[in-house]
Amino acid sequence: MEEVVLGSGEVSVKPLAFESFGVRGMATFVETGDTGILIDPGSALGPRFNLMPHEREYMALAESRRRIIDAARDADLITVSHYHFDHYVPGFEEWTWIWSSPELAERIYRGKLLLMKDTRSDINTSQRKRGFMFQKFVSNIAREVEPADGREFRFGKTIVRFSSPAFHGPQNSPLGQVLMVSVRCGDVAFVHASDVQGPMDAGALEFILQEKPEMAVVGGPPLYLKGYRVEDRELETALGNMLVLARNVPVLVVDHHLLRTAEYSKYLTPVVEEAGARGNRVLAASELLGKAPVLLEAMRKELYEEEPVGKEERLESLKEKLLE
Repeated sequence: MEEVVLGSGEVSVKPLAFESFGVRGMATFVETGDTGILIDPGSALGPRFNLMPHEREYMALAESRRRIIDAARDADLITVSHYHFDHYVPGFEEWTWIWSSPELAERIYRGKLLLMKDTRSDINTSQRKRGFMFQKFVSNIAREVEPADGREFRFGKTIVRFSSPAFHGPQNSPLGQVLMVSVRCGDVAFVHASDVQGPMDAGALEFILQEKPEMAVVGGPPLYLKGYRVEDRELETALGNMLVLARNVPVLVVDHHLLRTAEYSKYLTPVVEEAGARGNRVLAASELLGKAPVLLEAMRKELYEEEPVGKEERLESLKEKLLE
């Protein structure tokens, strides 16, 4: 599995499932000399353009699930920032959007320490229900399950620190709240800021900055929902906060919601330029591995025009291989 090494080798980072890989998600594997950490071990597809996902999207989803399962073998602990299905694999069978099953979930979580968003506080109704069902499932297979909100855990010289709940986008977002996580070993820190959408929330920005990471992986804003569910001022706030991160974080990875449109690069240009002026870098997750982003969801219309008929037998074969 390809990885990016931070510092003199204290921390390595392996992106597993992101929009720049053709699926929804922010799954990441982080390894130190003390422990392996699988962050947000989910991936999914979503509705778009009144079209079901294209066959190529399902192929990318199956590949991402294999990468997550492989990473889970090397993980001692797994973190879940919130209970949207592109951030964890639930324990039920679903083959339209999530490609989940009890067998696949068990392969990921069995015997692991799970550090997860608390289902009892700072959580909206839909996530509380999902979190309750998930906790009930993993309690029978995980080594231990702990709420992680605002807590710090030590594994040898490695410190894993969770933020207090931050809004999933702007303050008081109906989508609920999420946890960010910092992994520090020696003088090197890595921050994973899931679904903060820029961030839009000042508290989320403060957490990232105070950790002084060498690399931060941040969920960008949903530009594709502009004028529908996201206001211009919220996108301006996200852009301003990303400019602050670009000045202060040597490697800033911006992916997830932002890359559901091919127009993301134009929106992100001021951030890239600001980082470059400071000797820093702004990348999509795939670019960390030297690969151009493959925005399959954003390309769905074009995919159907170029390859209008999917092969159901190929998708069934992919399912069978995952379940082997």
